[in-house]
Amino acid sequence: MEWLPDFVDKHLTFTGKCFRHCDKHTQLRVLSKNEDHLVGAYTCPEGAVSQVVYFSLKPDLTWFQKMLSSQVGVENTASRDIRLATRHGWELGNNAQKEIESKLGPGGAIKEAYWRMYPSTDNQNEKIVALCIGEDSKAGCLNLFMKEKESNEKLCSACRTKKAR
Repeated sequence: MEWLPDFVDKHLTFTGKCFRHCDKHTQLRVLSKNEDHLVGAYTCPEGAVSQVVYFSLKPDLTWFQKMLSSQVGVENTASRDIRLATRHGWELGNNAQKEIESKLGPGGAIKEAYWRMYPSTDNQNEKIVALCIGEDSKAGCLNLFMKEKESNEKLCSACRTKKAR
């Protein structure tokens, strides 16, 4: 049973506003999930990524940073931009504590690592992280990629190459 992804969906997702791109609302798009973790990106409708989140009972932050850097580049994924939080059932309401305790016992909690790119160079300031969401004629691969802030591109370079063939 995939209780962790279900729990995250029910208690730990939110609607926010796009960061550094527009003022539209964001929603969580799941990038990877199994019974041990869920990785998702909060994106606006155009695919601009405000934040990437990683929920797990025992998060592997080295794996998380490697996953991010493999998609958006080592130069864009400083370890100082990855934060770790502990989410307790008592702070979430809606019977979350009862659900966590039924799976993890008293005092159980879920860890959440989250990453947002904070530009540190002029070049980085001109770019944003995006999610390959695709276009009407081509589905995206749901990988992260870097693009110019003003670009309307919704496909990563690998998917653009496949589309051109």
